[in-house]
Amino acid sequence: MLEVLIIGAGAAGLSAARQLQKKGVSFKIIEASYRVGGRAWTDQQMLGVPVDMGCSWVSGADKNSLTKVGRNAGLTMVDHTNASEALYVGDRRATDAEWDQFEKARRKIDKRLSKAGKKGSALPASAVISKDLPFSATAQSWLGPMDYGVDFKDLSTLDHWEQTDDQPSYLVKEGFGTLVATLADGLDVSLNTKVSRIDWSGDGVEVETSQGTLRAARVLITVSTGVLASGDITFHPALPVEKQEAIQNVPMGLLVKVPLLFDGARMGFSEGEWVTYKVDEDQAGKACYFIAWPCGHDYLFGNIGADLGWELSRAGSDAAVDYAMGALTSMLGNDVRKHFVQGIMTDWAVNPLTYGAYSVQRPGTTGARKALGRSVADRIFFAGEAVGGARAALANGAYDSGKKVAKKIAKKALAAR
Repeated sequence: MLEVLIIGAGAAGLSAARQLQKKGVSFKIIEASYRVGGRAWTDQQMLGVPVDMGCSWVSGADKNSLTKVGRNAGLTMVDHTNASEALYVGDRRATDAEWDQFEKARRKIDKRLSKAGKKGSALPASAVISKDLPFSATAQSWLGPMDYGVDFKDLSTLDHWEQTDDQPSYLVKEGFGTLVATLADGLDVSLNTKVSRIDWSGDGVEVETSQGTLRAARVLITVSTGVLASGDITFHPALPVEKQEAIQNVPMGLLVKVPLLFDGARMGFSEGEWVTYKVDEDQAGKACYFIAWPCGHDYLFGNIGADLGWELSRAGSDAAVDYAMGALTSMLGNDVRKHFVQGIMTDWAVNPLTYGAYSVQRPGTTGARKALGRSVADRIFFAGEAVGGARAALANGAYDSGKKVAKKIAKKALAAR
């Protein structure tokens, strides 16, 4: 009998497979998509240049396992740690005084969230911030929707506190998805193989897929919590109540990326620059902020998160592109449209293989990520960014979790021989 069946060929599944291969444990990887990489995906076709539709940064690069993977693959790692930032107030650049207010808001909000989280409080972030702080909504729009994929009402102070610092950070000129895809080199991955049912009522597991039924002693599940919560994969018998509750308490946030391709005009922005604009204090999260010309490519990377991201995803790509262009023209004027070539939108919100971008633990809950990561009956194991510990919601968190769980599985598999 096959010793381990791995469901999902993203960073977690691929790192687990490489660890099992190293230990001499038999395994098979199945992937529902037509490609490897999961939510790390570099599209090369739509804009004619590499565009990271999902994961984009090698975060915390000095301690990130994927830094070495990228360098060994000969990929171009571009330091983005100290990138410049443009701040607009209406159609003009911010004054020094306005910049000081913005920086003060960022520091004060982070301090309040961290103070609550350090005490173990899993409060909504919206409950601990100042109500009369200038540029508060602007700072919230980055920290909530665009960092965590949720608005402040859905961001837990504890989840914020438990995540590690993400600096230094690198972009990958050839694409972060290209980097993750190299992990599949030399591995046998069965693509277009969607799982519908996992039966663990016997000694091992039986997994029903679109390509037939597979049997193994153990299964490692690396799909998103969005997929687990959807019911698209059923379990017999049902998963324990603790596991079901953990899945519900670590839902998917959403970051919609809207790359806008231009004709080479730079419009006053430098390579890799963050582009932010002031939003009204009652409109926190209603924004599209940009990264300009990443790695020298001719596109502005629009970012729209949380509730607004879900809304625009339902409306479709044209609506998202129009919103992003509207944000840009409000800063620079309509002349920028004559340089615009094409825009696209990521589809993570409606993609049945994700149902969102990355995980976030609900306010008011504690320990859900750890509960999600615990194995069931020594036969069903879980890995992925949702159980990435201090690096949850990051690709390296997924990679490290896959490797860690694979070591445990390998020890059990070898002992059972």
